[in-house]
Amino acid sequence: MNQEKVTLDIPLSEKLKGIPGFFGIRLGEEPFYEVVCTEGDKEIRKYNSFILASVTINGNFEEVKKEAFACLASYIFGQNKDHKHLKMTSPVLQEETNDYIPMTSPIYQGPNSNGWTMSFVLPQKYNLATAPTPKDNRILLHKSPERMVASLRYSGANDQEKIKKFSAELVQWISKSDLFFPVGDIQIAQYDGPTTIPFLRRNEVHVEVKQFF
Repeated sequence: MNQEKVTLDIPLSEKLKGIPGFFGIRLGEEPFYEVVCTEGDKEIRKYNSFILASVTINGNFEEVKKEAFACLASYIFGQNKDHKHLKMTSPVLQEETNDYIPMTSPIYQGPNSNGWTMSFVLPQKYNLATAPTPKDNRILLHKSPERMVASLRYSGANDQEKIKKFSAELVQWISKSDLFFPVGDIQIAQYDGPTTIPFLRRNEVHVEVKQFF
């Protein structure tokens, strides 16, 4: 695992979000979705497409989450390259600027064959052509397409034991459905930071689903 230390320069606007965030009040943008059906704390949702910034680091959930978060937070807080044309020059030049990208929620996480992947959702105003380029070449920008997702919501501090428990519960629920079946791997969606009161934190496990008919 990469042990490189990253110092975050957190914008004032993000620090101010932490005040209502302490009480579980989220002011950041979230991906848009429609609820298809609900059963208690479980839902089937239809998500619009959105852009993700992702980093994969060797290790498990507990080992890599701080490094992965620092890497992605540095990107949205200015460690990026936004190339803008300067007019009235010949030849046309490009100016490299560092853009601040507002923090959104949730933060997605999940295992893969190369380690553990964490992803930040970029605001809807961005697409792959307009999103600032990360200076850290470990970060990949990619598009999450329109899709159906099964979700299970729970609260409290997140850990591997909870993730395992609620992932199994979600898969069991979907396996009993006559309308949907799971495709792909489980993802964790965390909507709140560590300073939020634990019982007010919103956590979810997600899995993409398809319809039988």
